[in-house]
Amino acid sequence: MQKHSYWQGLALFASFLPFACDATEANGHYYLKAGLGGSWPSGTAEAYANSASDSSSVLFPASPNTNSYPLDQSGGDNYHIAAGLSFADDWRLETGYLSERGRLRGGSAAEPINVELAQHALSVSLWRDFSLMSPRFRPYVGAGLGGLQSRLAGASHQQWTLFTGAGVGLALTPQWQLDMSYQYTIGEDAQLKTAETRFTIPQDGGRWQMGLRYHFAPTTEPSIRDRDGDGIADEDDRCPETLRGAVVDMYGCADSDGDGIIDSLDRCPNTPAENEVDSNGCMDSDNDGVKNSADQCPNSAPGERVLRNGCAARQSVGLESIRFGLGETELNADAKVRLSEVSAVMLASPQYRLAVQGHSDDSGDADANYRLSRARARAVGKALVGLGVAAERIEIQAFGANMPVADNSTSAGRALNRRVSLRVIRPK
Repeated sequence: MQKHSYWQGLALFASFLPFACDATEANGHYYLKAGLGGSWPSGTAEAYANSASDSSSVLFPASPNTNSYPLDQSGGDNYHIAAGLSFADDWRLETGYLSERGRLRGGSAAEPINVELAQHALSVSLWRDFSLMSPRFRPYVGAGLGGLQSRLAGASHQQWTLFTGAGVGLALTPQWQLDMSYQYTIGEDAQLKTAETRFTIPQDGGRWQMGLRYHFAPTTEPSIRDRDGDGIADEDDRCPETLRGAVVDMYGCADSDGDGIIDSLDRCPNTPAENEVDSNGCMDSDNDGVKNSADQCPNSAPGERVLRNGCAARQSVGLESIRFGLGETELNADAKVRLSEVSAVMLASPQYRLAVQGHSDDSGDADANYRLSRARARAVGKALVGLGVAAERIEIQAFGANMPVADNSTSAGRALNRRVSLRVIRPK
């Protein structure tokens, strides 16, 4: 590999990273950063006197036959610039350049050493932001890869380094942020050789940075965080995962079909407008082909054949509104209204027949009660025929006092037992 080939490769790779994903599609934006900082080297730098045998060496091991001198490596000051892409709300991809200068001091009284060490780095890093206490205060962590060049008295050395770090961004305005961070770098010792001296310089160490970030899109509007982009801040959004582009209400929830059930709870999201729906957003809860608004039996078993009113043959249609006085057989106004509704169902369901069942309380003897219950059933049957239901589809049944629905020992119970009910007969 030539001297600068990997530097060129890293620079080319870094230059394309911000365009690896489209900012609009990633719900992100670009930003620039610049700042100053300092470093704390880890380990001890050393200097060795050259010998003639290794004068052509660039990278060299420590020689036991040469004198070595520990050096004081003062922490360098640095400046840095970076460009990044913020995406997916909490992630940032960043490419950066850093320049740092420090000094190496030491040697012997006869041969003192005081030289400037310059280092330049290109890096690529990935950072994860967090919103903990306040949307304006965003801690972050991350890691990256860098190419580092060290220069000293005309000698240079290039190498790869890895680093990890943490920091915090403090929003000053919707687009400006104060950025403070600490990073720890790991790398092999740099080996540099001048005409008279060889240097071994540790690259492990910490570095602090402080600067400003400028985001090309606001970072604190609307209300800092809005994951689904619906204009409702996450802290106020009852539906934070609404599909992008959906029209939402004041709570951040969408109701695409306008049935009053939000999309996240709607099991039937394409219900036609102005239809009555259940709590699941469906207009036919039991899938029997009868809308809820007309279904008198909304819990029919799956696959069961039903009448127009949504009731299966086994399900009774009770005329609970028909009540008879003691010994009476005449229909009141409420009964006539109910019979009109029942006749409409029967006319729309010609394959079904109807059992008209008469009942009485236990007042009087059994024969009288039987005759009374039969008279009541015939009165209802005659009314249905008059409303258009064919007589051969009606079966008159009488049970007397044998099938009470309430306690005959009370007047209220006896009033409930003086009734006529209907039961659908399953087609053969």
